[in-house]
Amino acid sequence: MLWGGFQVIEGAPSFDFFKALQNLIKLGFLNGLIENPLADGSNVNIALIDTGVNAVKLQRKFDGKGVNFKPIIHALFKPDGIVDYSSTDSPLLPHGTVVADILLTHAPQAQIYSANVFDLRSFTELDRLLHAIHVAIHDWKCKVINLSLGLPEERLQQPWRRLQFLNALEDAYRNDVLVFAAGHNDHPLGRSFPAVFESSLFSVNKKLLEGMLKFKYFPDAGLEFLGHGHADLAPLGSDLATSWATAHLAGTAAKIVSLYPKIKPFEMKSILYWVSREWYEQSGCDS
Repeated sequence: MLWGGFQVIEGAPSFDFFKALQNLIKLGFLNGLIENPLADGSNVNIALIDTGVNAVKLQRKFDGKGVNFKPIIHALFKPDGIVDYSSTDSPLLPHGTVVADILLTHAPQAQIYSANVFDLRSFTELDRLLHAIHVAIHDWKCKVINLSLGLPEERLQQPWRRLQFLNALEDAYRNDVLVFAAGHNDHPLGRSFPAVFESSLFSVNKKLLEGMLKFKYFPDAGLEFLGHGHADLAPLGSDLATSWATAHLAGTAAKIVSLYPKIKPFEMKSILYWVSREWYEQSGCDS
């Protein structure tokens, strides 16, 4: 089957980036990528490094829509370096469940690996984040990593600790892993790690956009993309959040990865740029 430059043979996507880019410019990125029925997250592993996921709550929501998703793999990262796969308790905080809902809404056939680095607390530490990133890259073989929760700048003052974080992101980049990180909700007054390392990942700010699939390349004080900052399962009365915006963009990327599994980070940035540009040129709006 040939669709927008993607040739799918016996269920295995094959993609020539430069040829497909030319075809997609002619056909349109929206029809060739985002609206492609094959772009459902199939064969894409996503690491959700967050507070844990309430799979029962998600199952109820998606069952009501007639959507089946793959069982979520749960992993609790402990301070002693142990990864506990036996914990299925509902997380104390709903944050990770909201993010998982957004990811699965975009890419319902993706495999979600839930890396709980918070346990029963409202904060985490760098070492747990680094461990989860390493496992996501080298053990789970994830193509997409969603980091909707990071560390505020004041908690990462030591230069050598920042370098550790950067090294982990460069490891992901070298392995063609797409890392999506949320900017600080008070950006640009506040900064958050790892979003400040925008050259080696996808850093995302929030905005209320016309549709949840909308996003925009909009460099602003160290963040590169604007994403739709709303979430269906977010607590009532909650404001727009970079966490939700990041998941919207990561979910969109997972759709594209299901068509082009060997895409590299810089190629994905190029495609996301052109998709968002096409949207806003068609709407006649550049804001």
